[in-house]
Amino acid sequence: MNCCAHNRDLNTLFNDTNARNEVRDYWKKGIDKRTRAVVEAVSARGVAGATLLEVGGGIGGLHVELLKRGASRATDVDVSSAYVAAAQSITEKLGLRDRVDYRVADFASEADTVPEADMVIMHRVVCCYPDMPRLVSVAASHAGRLMALSFPRGAWYMWLGEKLMNFGLWLTRSGFRFYVHPPQNIKDTAASAGLKPVQEKFSGVWQIVVFERVNT
Repeated sequence: MNCCAHNRDLNTLFNDTNARNEVRDYWKKGIDKRTRAVVEAVSARGVAGATLLEVGGGIGGLHVELLKRGASRATDVDVSSAYVAAAQSITEKLGLRDRVDYRVADFASEADTVPEADMVIMHRVVCCYPDMPRLVSVAASHAGRLMALSFPRGAWYMWLGEKLMNFGLWLTRSGFRFYVHPPQNIKDTAASAGLKPVQEKFSGVWQIVVFERVNT
């Protein structure tokens, strides 16, 4: 898989128009129920005073909500420049801009330039990246205390959906692909980095897993 083509076409998919539409929906409705499920799962482990690293934060509703709940600072790393700009516009309007560091980058390739945090969050991001072990490993290595991931269920209908979606993307000559990585492989990758699952839940077709660092 050519990650350069993948990232270029990811920017084509997650573009200014889609970002503006999501910002409009955010001001009308707030975060969606899938995002709220991740927020609740993370909040249950305690967020007061914590630093956050969100990879692929989209328009930023998730880290905004955790900042409101007591997290101290956040870093948002996203390949999509349109979504980073949209996220900045939201935190500016809410008076939270000085508590978030925004970066346009491929986190898996540029992780050395990103500081570690108490909590690392990747919501609906693992499914957008071809090299799952690399992405999850570097995310886990940046998590001082906790890592929260959401990814597609490992069900037959999700594997079928992956094939159908990617066929459609192929027809449009997009370099972006959707991935249903085996959930156990994701967990094993996190475990190899010293994290253990402490909470698992499902929200629709999404599986949410919260990992915490194993004390040694």
